[in-house]
Amino acid sequence: MSAHYFYFADYEILVGGRFIVWGQTTLDYAPAQAGAFDPAELLNLIRQRAANQHGVERDEVRVRSLSRL
Repeated sequence: MSAHYFYFADYEILVGGRFIVWGQTTLDYAPAQAGAFDPAELLNLIRQRAANQHGVERDEVRVRSLSRL
């Protein structure tokens, strides 16, 4: 049985030296292998989701807070 972790993230997007978007997103994170929880992967998934929603690059998304639900 795989573990699922649920997260809420608050983020901001910086483009051209200016903050243009503030937002929130949620994520249901299930590691590929049991016991293989990777915080870096989790953060990358959240940043990519926010970037996709706003049409920007992942590196332009800054996570301000992350909470496990």
